[in-house]
Amino acid sequence: MVTGGRARTTAAAASAVLLTVALAGCVPSGTGGASPSPSSTPSASSSASSSPLPTPEPLIIPGCETLLPLTTAKSLFSPATEVLGDTDSVPIIGDELSEVETAISDASITKNCIWGIPNSDGFFSLTIADINDTDAANLKAALLSSGYLGATSGGATALELSAENKIGTIATTHYLVGDLWISVTGTSLDFTTDIADRALDEIRTANPTRSY
Repeated sequence: MVTGGRARTTAAAASAVLLTVALAGCVPSGTGGASPSPSSTPSASSSASSSPLPTPEPLIIPGCETLLPLTTAKSLFSPATEVLGDTDSVPIIGDELSEVETAISDASITKNCIWGIPNSDGFFSLTIADINDTDAANLKAALLSSGYLGATSGGATALELSAENKIGTIATTHYLVGDLWISVTGTSLDFTTDIADRALDEIRTANPTRSY
């Protein structure tokens, strides 16, 4: 699930913005043309105190070593773990859901990280990209239709699936948080969720003006 700090407890990742609208009352004027009551006119000080929300800066995706230091990868996966891939593009293998391929193709910034044990089948991957609202909705629907279990809280959605193949257990966790998409594939859902939480923490640190 999505967490909000290093303790990595599952929680909603996206902050809700509460908008409060103050309705100023209007005092009817008298029959003699009296001026409106001063209390019906917003004071200059109250208007000046309103500050516009900061404009988010462009999304920054840190490098793989920042998202998950190799020392941490070794402690979580295997002492023999090495970085097997660190690219700013995500390959489309051809056996993904079409909605996954579309989201990758439409992304304007991506990061693909792979760690594993050389000359073995042991590895895990982390993919991060921006995603538009339409692709996010289509991806969520396609994953749920494919058997993923999902939960949404505070605008953040987590989708997870674990299955067995010839190699062993393959688990995948997707986070959809605003215009951010995080995907982790590994050996168990506990593991992939942990990696996704750590990556989201680093994204938040690198993007303080964006409400993840």
